[in-house]
Amino acid sequence: MIPIEHARLRASLTPAEIGRGGADGWVDVDDVPTLAWLAWNDLGRPPGVLGELAEATEPAHVLALCRILASTSREDTAAVWRYLAADWERTGERSDGRQRFLLDRARRGEGMNWRDFSALMGTDRPEEVDAAFDRGEDMVGISVIGLAMSYPDPWVALRRVARALDHNRIEVRQHGATALAHVARIHGVVSRECLEVLRRHPNEVAEDDLWTFIAHHKLPAWLWWRRITARLGRRVPRGRRSRLAGCAVPLLA
Repeated sequence: MIPIEHARLRASLTPAEIGRGGADGWVDVDDVPTLAWLAWNDLGRPPGVLGELAEATEPAHVLALCRILASTSREDTAAVWRYLAADWERTGERSDGRQRFLLDRARRGEGMNWRDFSALMGTDRPEEVDAAFDRGEDMVGISVIGLAMSYPDPWVALRRVARALDHNRIEVRQHGATALAHVARIHGVVSRECLEVLRRHPNEVAEDDLWTFIAHHKLPAWLWWRRITARLGRRVPRGRRSRLAGCAVPLLA
């Protein structure tokens, strides 16, 4: 059987395909509701059989709902499972399944509700985020936050965080700073790419979060300097600094 984590990350499954996977035994019947729950949330929790399957507990009920979902499409809904099985067993190196069932669907914006904030907070496929950047999705920054919190590999998430931090929209840059904080808090790391973006485009919030969650000896000298100068600047109120700047101290004879 195919682990649901593998199925989840390597393909953008439709409800009918999830039903086929459960009905034909590609995944364990006890795992099907979890897979359905993830997809249901990705789509913004639409009403229907998928939501019922997401909350089902009895195996017989799960299988009955799987058969209903599988029957809603006339396409070959087992094709994605053949690809996933070969991919899991590392026998499908020449298969076009990843392109067909993940990349192409991500490019078209399928599998995620790109107008639903809560749905995008659960994003855990980096390919979806890449495609959203390319399409210019309004809420792409939210998906970066979701990826930062959900994806197990921080370095994969940080590549998308850097893209958000360097975005031409202020809102997306702010979301990128939030995503950076989550990666730093969860994993205790930051990428050189993100640091290079921050050096070119200072972001006080992002730099504060790095200083809070990353071991200081791992941070570059320029960030230390910014923190020191910022701290010194806070000690003297801006108004007082402006008054003192023009004062001359008389020399004693």
